Amino acid sequence: MNIRMEVDEMFIGRTNELTYLNEKYSSSQSEFIVLYGKRRIGKTELLKEFVHDKKHIFYAGNQITDFMQLKRITPLITKHFNQKIYSDSFDGWENLFIYISEQLSPHEKTVLVFDEFPYMVEANTSIPSILQSSWDHMLKDKNIMLVICGSSMSFMEKDILSEKNPLYGRTTGVLKLNEMDFLSARGFMPGLTINEQIAYYSIFSGVPYYLSLINSHLTLQENVVANIMGNGSVLFNEPEFLLKQELREVNVYNAIISTIALGKTKSNEISQLTGVDKNKLPYYLNSLINLGIIKKEFPSTIKTKELTKSRAGIYILNSSFFKFYYRFIYSYISELMDRNIDILYEDLIEPQLSEFIGHTFEDIAISYLRSINGSNTLPLRFVKIGRWWNRGTEIDIVGYDLKNNYVFGECKWRNEKMGMNVLKQLQEKSLSVTRHTSQKYYALFSKSGFTKELEDLAKLDSNLLLFDFSTLFK
Repeated sequence: MNIRMEVDEMFIGRTNELTYLNEKYSSSQSEFIVLYGKRRIGKTELLKEFVHDKKHIFYAGNQITDFMQLKRITPLITKHFNQKIYSDSFDGWENLFIYISEQLSPHEKTVLVFDEFPYMVEANTSIPSILQSSWDHMLKDKNIMLVICGSSMSFMEKDILSEKNPLYGRTTGVLKLNEMDFLSARGFMPGLTINEQIAYYSIFSGVPYYLSLINSHLTLQENVVANIMGNGSVLFNEPEFLLKQELREVNVYNAIISTIALGKTKSNEISQLTGVDKNKLPYYLNSLINLGIIKKEFPSTIKTKELTKSRAGIYILNSSFFKFYYRFIYSYISELMDRNIDILYEDLIEPQLSEFIGHTFEDIAISYLRSINGSNTLPLRFVKIGRWWNRGTEIDIVGYDLKNNYVFGECKWRNEKMGMNVLKQLQEKSLSVTRHTSQKYYALFSKSGFTKELEDLAKLDSNLLLFDFSTLFK
């Protein structure tokens, strides 16, 4: 039995999100929750896991007429309350909400989920106004937890959560579902080594659906070819579908994303290489930021109040799958359609794969430090951590606390033990950040362990922290 078949039988991760939803359910008041995130991110599975042991009505909107929508939802509702109406369909959403309000139990909270809510509104644009009126005059005083969910990021943010929308101010909680971090994503890859899991995570990212495609009986190359590189494979056109769902001028966005994926991360570079006017470029970049496709990153030591004035910011892709796709797939679509798949993998991807995974390894290391921050595992409790760069000097990790203690980190994704030379180079580079600190700590992250000399030093020097990822999670 392969991994895909095994993980489909259980719900993986999303512990914090489930806790949040259960806390809302357990409150003594009515709740109105908006949950959204890009497609394949696991919204529906999260909601199904949440409601499975609760009194609930779960309706998934479809791209059909409003008449058909009402006809489909009516039997779900009347069956749930075991109270028939004199028709096979409600004659409007107002009457549907009146019926629900009248049937709700005061003793047990009912969860009402509208999944893919944008499809419902697409067929009837008055639904948000009707729902707002129904909530204000009936539902907010009832024992109900209403959840509306959608995959269209732009619709949910601009048409549901914005001040112009009728539902603005009615919600009691907003939950945006992002990609899983590496520690959660590991649950989709049981039986694989930690190094194999990092390699897969670097390509398939933290999207649950993508991770569920991994077959443990295939090699990394075979999994990538079967799911991403083959014409007709599940993820062959995935980024294109995501962009078309949210944006116009997809050709412009493709050009911007592919430019960033190839390492051109400053706005002037992006403008020059894409031909997009520098005055218009911020509009496109902000659209991609709002969709979570890219993010603007600053050196970790820049204070929040200085961000708006700083010119040190760079644009990077926010998903390792997008990084992989636009670096290795997008520019070679024609060749892949001609079935030159193995050649492209072996001659293009494989020689660069270790360096590509190394960047994700840095993200994983930072995420790991955040996960143990405050647990007394580290000698400091940092308030900010991330990458750092200035005038040609780059450090993988720089973090600091309120007492002016610093941690400097280096990550190496190599098939050799990390030695003293790496530590010495990191110590030298740390002087470019600050010479005046209360305490300096050095955190080294290695794929393949450390030399005995470095391990012996770490036993004597409490300021040196070694993280061997080949054994860290055993």
